[in-house]
Amino acid sequence: MTLTVTAPDICRLVEADAATLRRIWQETKGTAPPKTFTARLMRLALAWGAQTALAGGESAVARRDWKRVIRARIDSRSLKSRGGAVPATVGDGTRILKDWGGKMHEVLTTADGGATWNGQSYSSLSAVARAMTGTNRNGPKFFGLREGTRT
Repeated sequence: MTLTVTAPDICRLVEADAATLRRIWQETKGTAPPKTFTARLMRLALAWGAQTALAGGESAVARRDWKRVIRARIDSRSLKSRGGAVPATVGDGTRILKDWGGKMHEVLTTADGGATWNGQSYSSLSAVARAMTGTNRNGPKFFGLREGTRT
């Protein structure tokens, strides 16, 4: 399917909601977006596609890399095999600040996917969130590492 795009079209992606992005995806790519794609990821992929169309196409290497990203998002086994509690965007030694209970808390991530807080080591961000709040919580969500989440 051929995509004819202008710079204002790319700018409109910023304001589009998830339903609109899914419709645009269907129209431009001829298939529904993967169910695991967030609005942010659809926006990025659509903008990339629009920009490459404006530039005359993408390289074979870039196309192969995008396909690998999409396959990883679709393949449920890859989601389960990630294993580490800390998302890939958070590296060893990342400092996370969280305002909770009127106090600013500092958490440092570790290379093994765990974290340290108040001088104690924890196996995951979820364990830190549980220790901090006294209830079970999704750590990446609690610390704002997932799109559109605030706690």
